[in-house]
Amino acid sequence: MSNGSPTAYLLWAILSCIYLVFLLLHLWYYDRFACLRWDAGRQPGAFKRVMTYSYLATVPLLVVFSVAITVFKFKEGFVISDGTITPRPFSLWSTSNRHWVLPLYFILSIAWSLEHVTHLEELTFWVFLLSQGPEKREWWQSWEYRLWTFGSICTVAGMPTTVLATRSNLDTCIAYIFLVGSAAGTTTTICFLYVLARFPSFIAHVKAEGAEPDVV
Repeated sequence: MSNGSPTAYLLWAILSCIYLVFLLLHLWYYDRFACLRWDAGRQPGAFKRVMTYSYLATVPLLVVFSVAITVFKFKEGFVISDGTITPRPFSLWSTSNRHWVLPLYFILSIAWSLEHVTHLEELTFWVFLLSQGPEKREWWQSWEYRLWTFGSICTVAGMPTTVLATRSNLDTCIAYIFLVGSAAGTTTTICFLYVLARFPSFIAHVKAEGAEPDVV
């Protein structure tokens, strides 16, 4: 990925910008950004706002990374190595452009960690709902909430630490970012299979309890 072509990063930048525009239009047509206020919603609170802002911050950060790295990639261009035309590796970049790579890697790692926080909350809260017994448990006192807290701290600290630990070689640094980020994301996705397996019986239980159709 460090030696990815400028056009590959350009595609990333275009998709990121499209998603950001979609997100802004969605928020505008939904309630003209009113839902972003701290006291918005029927159940306002710090936890809800943290989840909202962490998710919304992910997309602009990805736009900054993808657009900036695309510009630098096109500026540096290509080199001919053993008769093969390849994108110029970071080690051969000009000093002024190379100095921007590490800060951009930190932006990417922070954006990815915020996405992990959001998806982990979705996973742990669904597990919390599926595990509810006759005695109603409180989310704040549950082991699922503690797991989310621990996992969030690990990813928010771990992703930038990965960049810090591998910063000596910019050509392999992004490979470690993708290794750690993908491992965390894949683990969360696999755990969601448990939620999917339990979901039909959960819906049947909710119906049997006499829940309103709108709730179901």
